[in-house]
Amino acid sequence: MSHDNVTPFRRPPPKRAPAPQQEGWGFKTHRGKAVLAHFLTIAAFVLSLLFPAPPMSFVALAVAVAGFLFVYSNRGAAMPWANTHHEHALRTLVIGYSILTLLSLLGMLVNAPLSLEQVRNGVAQFAFWVGLATMLWALLRALIALVLAVLRRPVWNPRGWLV
Repeated sequence: MSHDNVTPFRRPPPKRAPAPQQEGWGFKTHRGKAVLAHFLTIAAFVLSLLFPAPPMSFVALAVAVAGFLFVYSNRGAAMPWANTHHEHALRTLVIGYSILTLLSLLGMLVNAPLSLEQVRNGVAQFAFWVGLATMLWALLRALIALVLAVLRRPVWNPRGWLV
């Protein structure tokens, strides 16, 4: 009749300790997840550089969304050094794609039929150079963080705008 014994002082059954994490390069390790996050970030920006116009630009957008969801779902559930990489990759994706979206909206507004030719050319050059600078910024940021992830080192300032 032990099932009838209701005692407030009874200890709950012991919980199992979580299995230790695997070593190596698998995607179940902290290192593997951090490296995959930076690979997805690099792939998203390289694809958007190679395919700037639809319909192929949707492939870059899909990789960026997949990277965002992967990084966001793993944020806070890893070792402290790996959490800095997830935060870094998330901010790189969000800031980079926000700037690129604003530049494409600016390009659509300027290509209206009533705009002047000189204004159109100036804004097109501005959008090109700012977009190129954004791509270089994101790629350098992700490459440096990728090297740090392989070495299992934290990102120095994951919430900063620079590396």
